[in-house]
Amino acid sequence: MRLIALSTILGLALTGCGDSGSSGTAGTAGDPGTGGTAGSGGTAEFVVSLSHTFDPQTLDVGEETTNVCQSWVLGNEAPLYVRKIRQSNEGAWHHSNWFFVPENAYRPDLDVEGPDASLEGTWRCSDRGFREYLAAAAGGVFFAQSTQALSELQAFPEGAALEIPPRSMIVGSTHLLNISPSPMETTMTMEVETAEREDVSVRLTPFSFAIGDLRIPPMVDGVPTESRTSMFCDLSEPFMEHLGQPEVDYNVYYVLGHYHQWGNYFNLSFVHDDGTRDTIFEIKNRIGEPIGSIIDPPMNNNGARGLRSECGFINNTDDTITRGLQYGEMCDFLAYTDANLKIGATGRNNQDMGVDEKGLRLFDTDCGPITGFRAYTDDF
Repeated sequence: MRLIALSTILGLALTGCGDSGSSGTAGTAGDPGTGGTAGSGGTAEFVVSLSHTFDPQTLDVGEETTNVCQSWVLGNEAPLYVRKIRQSNEGAWHHSNWFFVPENAYRPDLDVEGPDASLEGTWRCSDRGFREYLAAAAGGVFFAQSTQALSELQAFPEGAALEIPPRSMIVGSTHLLNISPSPMETTMTMEVETAEREDVSVRLTPFSFAIGDLRIPPMVDGVPTESRTSMFCDLSEPFMEHLGQPEVDYNVYYVLGHYHQWGNYFNLSFVHDDGTRDTIFEIKNRIGEPIGSIIDPPMNNNGARGLRSECGFINNTDDTITRGLQYGEMCDFLAYTDANLKIGATGRNNQDMGVDEKGLRLFDTDCGPITGFRAYTDDF
């Protein structure tokens, strides 16, 4: 899964425990946590309000596909309030990112695609000028798939939902990789649970940050190297610029971390002015497992202006690994908050910080310009 850098947007073991203070309770895969469900399932009831199976994609042995978009026209005449999204697929889905956009945002180019091209279906992203940052800006982030996860659930605490405007469609940017010994045809199905307007008190918006400058060190004398890379961002400026709020105040409702096959750790924390950190979400799953979680109850930043993301990697190759798709790595996250802001940043200027007491190689990146905008201007 390649999470969206909202910075490009406008330039994007499970625990919930704090180093200081307290945190929300993050459910684990198959464990509903406190009042919610996370990961691939759990026992919480799921009421399907609408569902869609996207066109099958066919791949030869070892084939990798990018630049493939799929769309689903919702046909909704009124806003939809989405509480849960469950995806399941038949394999080879390395990752995919899904957005809600106005229904006519990506109309077919009949001159390029031919007379049979339709609004809903499968098409080359480049044929319709699709870019993830433009889709996120035009609508919002709908769902992001964990790397190679066959099924997973994105769910929010009671009373919180994504608002999907009338006449919207869902568009996904997909990356597939067939590592099986034979050709295959595979589909993805999405099921959605919605809520009535009167049952929703919070409309959620995404924070999505990505570390663009990764330099994961190679093995030394045949011994894999374990390292951590982090990024710290001060959110004071976007809160003041876009909301007119001198204080940073928000709650986190859901977090999804992201890395590839060399990743083994993710942490997202609030950072206070005195340097203390409150962990919102921490995970040590490997790829193929869901690496997102509901934060229930939602976790408040308690005055912390900083937000810090960190990924851990074990490099068992002779090469320095940088950011990329199949043969590269990533350290991204998607979080849904009640901040009424769509914001993000990209980490840059990777700096080697040496080795810690546990023998981990440490790297820090600067927070690039934080870009974003107010999500809603109407009262709710």
